[in-house]
Amino acid sequence: MSDLLAQSAIMRLIHTYPRGLDRLDKELLLSIGHMDATVEFPGMYSGSWAGFVDWLMGAHTDMLYNRHTIGNVLIEVRGNEAVSETTATAHLVVKRSDGDIENRETHSRYLDSWRLEGDRWWLTGRRTMRDYRSVDILTPEQFASTTTYVHAADVGRHDSSYAHFGR
Repeated sequence: MSDLLAQSAIMRLIHTYPRGLDRLDKELLLSIGHMDATVEFPGMYSGSWAGFVDWLMGAHTDMLYNRHTIGNVLIEVRGNEAVSETTATAHLVVKRSDGDIENRETHSRYLDSWRLEGDRWWLTGRRTMRDYRSVDILTPEQFASTTTYVHAADVGRHDSSYAHFGR
């Protein structure tokens, strides 16, 4: 497989991650990682890809809003293996136990390892590096008067983009 085709296949998987996470689509997220894939998210999670997906579902389902955006991507193909660095921004809105709302912005980098098996690329390892995090705290009244949003847990696979792509 040429490097350009490999990079394209890997890029699609990189972009599949926020699509699955923002729609809380566990099946789609699981389709990215190899069954032996590992994840290191220092201070947050360490373990298997499948366990990480379960952790993500638990962490994001009760959020009021979550949006992940992919930025710069660099992919280096080395035969049947590859590595990539991806910048990402997460915008998360979380209701706190005291009733206030946290409006979070996080900038991270994913240091990923990939492997080609047959004609399919798989994520085999991810280390997430958090470069920036900001939290603004709003009262429920401030939040309601300044914000409109779509709750990801209410959309899931009912999001119109699934029908748009015929899936």
